[in-house]
Order: sequence, then C-alpha cells, then structure tokens
Amino acid sequence: MAIAKMKKVYLIGHQAEKDCTLGLLQRMAVMEVNDLQGKAAADAAWAELVENDREQESLQELEARLAEVRFALDFLNRHYPQKKSMLSSLEDNRMLLALDDFNARAADWGRETQEVYRELRRADEKLMSLRNEETRLQNLRTLLQPWEKLDVPLEEVRTTAQVCLELGMLPNDELAAFRTALSAAAAEGFLAEVHADREETYLLLAYAASSKEGLKEALKQFGFNRQDFVSLRDTAAENLARIEEELRQAVAQRQAVLEETKKLVACREQLNCYGDYLVMERDKKQLVNNLTRTENAFVMEGWVREKDLPLLEQKLAADCNTVVSLAREPEDDEAFPVALENPPFAAPFEFITTLYGTPKPRGIDPTFALTPFFVAFFGICMSDAGYGLVIAALGAWMLWKVKLGAFARRIFKVVLACGISTVIFGSLIGGWFGGLIPLAPLFFDALADPMRMLIYALAIGIFQIFVGMGIMFYHKASKGKWLDAIYDELFWALFLTGLILFAFPQTAGLARVLAPGAAVGLVFTQGRTQKGIVKKFISGLFSLYNVTGYLGDILSYSRLLALGLATSVIAMSVNMLSKMLGGTVIGAIVMVIMLVGGHLFNLVINILGAYVHSSRLQYLEFFNRFFESGGRSFKPFKLNTNHVNVTLD
Repeated sequence: MAIAKMKKVYLIGHQAEKDCTLGLLQRMAVMEVNDLQGKAAADAAWAELVENDREQESLQELEARLAEVRFALDFLNRHYPQKKSMLSSLEDNRMLLALDDFNARAADWGRETQEVYRELRRADEKLMSLRNEETRLQNLRTLLQPWEKLDVPLEEVRTTAQVCLELGMLPNDELAAFRTALSAAAAEGFLAEVHADREETYLLLAYAASSKEGLKEALKQFGFNRQDFVSLRDTAAENLARIEEELRQAVAQRQAVLEETKKLVACREQLNCYGDYLVMERDKKQLVNNLTRTENAFVMEGWVREKDLPLLEQKLAADCNTVVSLAREPEDDEAFPVALENPPFAAPFEFITTLYGTPKPRGIDPTFALTPFFVAFFGICMSDAGYGLVIAALGAWMLWKVKLGAFARRIFKVVLACGISTVIFGSLIGGWFGGLIPLAPLFFDALADPMRMLIYALAIGIFQIFVGMGIMFYHKASKGKWLDAIYDELFWALFLTGLILFAFPQTAGLARVLAPGAAVGLVFTQGRTQKGIVKKFISGLFSLYNVTGYLGDILSYSRLLALGLATSVIAMSVNMLSKMLGGTVIGAIVMVIMLVGGHLFNLVINILGAYVHSSRLQYLEFFNRFFESGGRSFKPFKLNTNHVNVTLD
C-alpha cells in the first residue's frame, strides 16, 4: 500500500553520447523524461542558457520507412487476413530476440522490406486500376440494362437532317399527357416503350427534324430525361454481353495479381519485426524533442523511482564516459508521476485502483487494502462452490498452460484468486451448482437463513468502513496532523461504534457513554475551520447529520446478500427446469443441454455482476474514506514492441 518514492534526475553529457544515453534509458525503462523545451519556452533565464534539440531529418526518414511498413502490412492484412482465436489474442506470441541480434537484423530487414513494399505498391496500383475499371463497367451496365430489349444499334440513335431519334425517361404519371402533346406538336412522331419500372418509363422517341423546335417545349414541360450513348456501338444487349465478359476478365486479372503477391505473406512476420525496430528508433528521435542542448552538451530532466536510481547511475558510469547525473527530492509543491508498489499478491489488483483513478502523488495507494475485500466480496456474490471451481480452473489453466502477456497474466491471477474465494464462500454458505451436487454448506445455508446472511454482510461492510477510517487516521498522523486524525477519524469511529453497541443489550451501558461523548467531540471540532464561536458550534452540530451517509454506505453492503442469493436461486431454477425435461432419451439430451447452457449463462452473468458490485463497494463505500485521485501515472521511456520480445542480456 505504497506510492513509490521519486527522485527528479538531471542528466548532462556530451552530444556524442546522446544516442548511447537514450538507448540505455530505453533498455532500462526506469526514467520518465520531461519536456525541457517547454520549460525553455516559459523561462527566459533558462532559454538564455540552452537551445532546442531536434533531429527532424532523421525522424522524417524513419516516419517514411514506417509508412512503407504500414502500407505493406495493411495490404497483406486486407487481402490475406489472419484468423486469430480469442485464446491466441491473449497469448504473448512475440519473437524472442536479444537486443544485439535485433539491431543486427534490422539492416537486412530494411533492404528486404523496401523490395516487398515496391512489389506490393505495384500490385496495389494494378488493383486500383482494375477497381476503377470495374466501377466504370458496372455503372455503364446499370445505365444500359433498361435498354436491353432495344434492338436498334446505339450508334443509329442520332439526329440527321430529316429524322431525330432520342432515348430518354419520363415519369410514369406524365406518359399519357406526353403522348397527347407529342401528337399535337409532331403528328408524325413515334414513341416506343422499351422498359418500365415503378417510377419511370424508358422510351425511344422518333420525330421529323422539322418538328424539333415545336417539340422542344413539350419535352421540357414533361421532364423528358435524355439518355446519350454516343461512344457506344451495336445494341444495348450486345454491349451488356461485352461488359459482362470484361468484368469477368477484370476479376481474373485481380485474382492473378493477388495470387502473385500471395508469396509475400511469408514476409508478414519480418515486416512486423522491422516495424518494431523502426518504432524503437523513432521513439528515441522523438524523445530528443524533449531535450535541450548547448553547443556541445545535451541536458535531460526526468523522474526515476528512488530504488532504481543506484542502478541507473551504475549503468551510466559503465556505458557513458561523459554523462553525469544529479538527483534531488521533489519540492513540497511539486507534482511527480505516480508508480504503485505492492507485494506480489496485491499487485495484480492495481488495475482496479487505476480504473477509478490514479492516486495523488502524496496520497494513498488503496490496492493493498482493497485486495482482500474485493476477493472476499466476489466470492460472497458468487456463493456457489461449483462455479468457483470452474473460475479457479480457468484461471489456473490460463496461468500455467498459456504464455500470456504481462497484463493478461495479472488479470488471470485475479480470476484465480476470485475463483478460490468463491469455492471457500460457496462451501460455507452456498452450494455446488445450485444443489446439483448434494453437499450441505459447512457454516449455514444463506438461502434458508437470509437474515443471518444480511447481518454478516452488513458486519463486513462496517469493518471495511472502519478500515478506511483507520487508513485515513494513519495517513494524517504520519504527516503530523494528529489533531485532524483524532477529530475527523477517531471521533467518528467512536460515535459509530457507540451507535452500533446500542443494538446489543449487554453493551447498551457502554453505548450510552461512548456515543454521546463522541458526539460532543464532533460538535466541538467539526466546525473548527469556521469563524466565530456560533458558526463553529452550528457547523459542528449539523455535522452529526453525516451519520446518515455512513448508514447509507453500510446498507449498500446488503448487495452482497442480494447477489449471493440471486446466483443460488437461478442455479436451482435451472436444475428444477432441467429435471422436468427428463424421462426419455430425447428429454435427457435436452436436459443436459439446458443444464450446461443454463449454468453457463448463470456463471457468466453473475461473474459480471460480482465484479461490478465488488468494484462499486470499493469505489463508493471504501475509497471515499481516504482516497484522492488526480495523479499522473509513471510512464518511463521504454521499448514499445508489439511483435518482438527484446531481451537485454
């Protein structure tokens, strides 16, 4: 339950050893580098001493090569996608390479990647050209399909000195009126219906050239939409046949291009590895934008955990001849990044803390304290030992049989712990698959005695709230704020204890002394920040109303009862419904399917509920006693590789 002590570190060295220093920091992953260029822009005195340090040319070159790798990978992933199972997405399948080997292979990877990129770029251009041609043909086919029954060659649909032939469309509701207007404007006119759909009729219109001017107004009035195929010859049907053949050829050509590039799928792993190398180099160049320099030296500032500082200084002395380090404690009002440090059994639960927020730099890390409560609450909410065995077996199998990434490994450690907790509490107060395995609870049956379960749930809640108050008491006392600890934590703890003791006849006498005494202490201390005796007294008196908040928080723990009973009731219902289906062979098969499906559904839905409500009790009822978020996570400069696991030996 600690936030790592931090040191602000300054590194100063000769420009010739800048790359060496950056590489060392990237390998060690112990220092978060600050933006000194921003400081120089804000501090005129500092700006007079240093200048910005940039490596734009080499950075642009790396970005260009990264763009080539990304293009090649995008092409391969688009046309030859990899199918990954859910399990494989959790596995750490990165290639294991020593750093020296990684750097040595980079040059060969670079040459081969450029060849792959050029070939894939040519293929992509061909495919794009084919796509454009297919789009053109498909659009032309769409235009020609309504004219398929027209047996007049398209090149003959034109205007001559004597006759005008036109193709066009008219709205269906205008067709009759247009025929009348055509007869009036061009008695010798001819109108043939080629095709009709729900909205328009496709027409071949023929009339004497001498009637063109007279018919012009009628065509405009009725919305005659001309259709021209001036670049086409032969009939629409013949053109459609040619289009279909050309589309088939385009598809064949596309398949040929893809078949030709399929051999490059084998280069995918190499591209991924080279991409990791380029990202590693780019990160170093980008970090230079945070540094400042003089004519011959570079200056770097950042944060290092106190325990990592000796090793950093040792490595710098061994690998760099000119680099010196200076370290100091954070100033009183200086914020520093937060790194959580917890023992191995609690460290996997840090993600629960960070989901709520990062603690303030001088605040409290609640992970150590929340771990046993979260695990216990999860087990109580699930309350079925059979389900616990399934959860624990899943966690154990994933940890021991699957090569997981660091974060996934932490998650399944939590799963294993929660599964074991569920087995324990299920054995004590619940059952085994809703009574499918007839083993009696070792302590009591929560379903048969829910009031007893409610009392235990509320008692656990009271205990956790008191633990939270104790943590805050210790935190204030450790900072020398003893009076604040007594007034704000101890008095409330005594007052609540007195109220609780009223519930037991044998302790009522003590309660009548403890509760009023603590209440008097609260009245005279809770308004101490107010001005004037009257305001202090009134503010202290009204502070007693906060007891309702404590009462509400305690009652929230009744959800442990509700979720625990819900799991058992649903499991029993699944068993009862399944038994009703037995009696025949088919019924037995359906019964087994319903048992497996019903219990699987109950397991999944209650795992979600147990996680959500166990987290909620930490966030709303526990954290509000002592936890303050608003910190910034410690993010050291490190190797960011997705496909290569770089070893530093």
